[in-house]
Amino acid sequence: MSKHLILGAFEKFTPNFIGNAWHYPRGDTSGFATLEFWRELVGTVEAGGFDFFFMAEAIGYPMNDEGEVPDAVIREAVQLPVHDPMAIMSAIAATVPRIGLVVTASTTAQRPLLNARTLATLDHLSGGRMGWNIVTSDNQQALVRLLGLDGITPHDERYARAQEFVDLSLRLWEECWDDDAVLADKATKTWADPAKVHRIQHDGQYFRFDGYFPAIPSPQRTPTLFQAGTSSAGTTFAAGYAECVFTQDREATRAARSVRTLREKAVAAGRPADSIAVINGASFIVADTDAEAHRLREELNRTPTREAAAALFLGWSGVDLARLDPDATLDDVATEVGQTTVNLWRNPDGVSPTVGEVLDMLPSTIGGVKFTGTAKSIADQVEAFVEETDVDGFLVENWFGGAEGYVDVIEHVLPELRSRGLLPEEPRRGTLREMLTGGGPKLPSWHPGSREA
Repeated sequence: MSKHLILGAFEKFTPNFIGNAWHYPRGDTSGFATLEFWRELVGTVEAGGFDFFFMAEAIGYPMNDEGEVPDAVIREAVQLPVHDPMAIMSAIAATVPRIGLVVTASTTAQRPLLNARTLATLDHLSGGRMGWNIVTSDNQQALVRLLGLDGITPHDERYARAQEFVDLSLRLWEECWDDDAVLADKATKTWADPAKVHRIQHDGQYFRFDGYFPAIPSPQRTPTLFQAGTSSAGTTFAAGYAECVFTQDREATRAARSVRTLREKAVAAGRPADSIAVINGASFIVADTDAEAHRLREELNRTPTREAAAALFLGWSGVDLARLDPDATLDDVATEVGQTTVNLWRNPDGVSPTVGEVLDMLPSTIGGVKFTGTAKSIADQVEAFVEETDVDGFLVENWFGGAEGYVDVIEHVLPELRSRGLLPEEPRRGTLREMLTGGGPKLPSWHPGSREA
């Protein structure tokens, strides 16, 4: 197999993320609010050969339409507490010299100018290693109450707003400053040539801007663009803008369908099919025997409570399973919040699980594909999954918490994958765009925001 997989580490600035297992004995996230915690974690995955560190975001926390918050949210730390992922990225960049850094920012919650300036600043400080994961935000009920939004924005309208948000951001990054605008000429007292700094004017449906972008061009100009979401609107948006797409499919058949859809839509948008890197969520439980690995997986599955898992589902999808008929399915459930999450429980090729079955299965199915076994058997599973799906890499989900959650994967699984040619012998280097796309540091010519377009 000739493909070298891309590897990312999937985290959130919280003590309790993808596995809801902060109290698992091997994990320790008590220091999550400190720089030392993240310095150790990111240093571990960088030394292990990972390509990027990906930090998700949660501005809100699970609540229903009436604003009621399940007790499990506070008792079991379900998306509460959560700190600001943007704020820590510059500190992390100073502690790790190679690995890429991807941060999530919402086009529903943020403003284009401030978001673009922060990401440009971080791209400078990291030497061109920044990526932006573009989301429209799930948890819309919480955003309405916490940010004072007028109401829940319909799902497809959020993507229309996101498109305008990104279009304006691209203009700020790509059009305002010419490459040779900054002179810093002491003799003529000219910092920048006014003829090469351009005023940006935008009067759209959702945003208005009239002025100059205050940040000079960074090594990538535009950070590497990620997108997460496999709804119809989400994949259409990704096909137009995203260089990397994060999916969370649990089965190879569904993952293959997602990859095929994204590549077909990329071609329809006028770009090469292979110009979109699809990176699927994955967790790895490795042991000396397959039986022991499966025992550990079951132990982890039993760690989060049913209430905590249901609360997490509510936050991600806007659907309160406790209020639905346990014998019904989610096939006819409509949501304007997290369609991707709900779609994972709809089976277009057969019978979908009932709500009661979803509740019972949630702890074992949160996240992406599950690889379980010895290092060799996991490598067999990975090889088969990649062969069937054509995914380009994995965003590794940390179920233990802290740096400890990656040690087994780094020490046992990655060497086996490397020996099979599934990973490069030496870690990738350069700007994040160069590492993940194999192209140059700037946007490719096919991209609608490219200066070459």
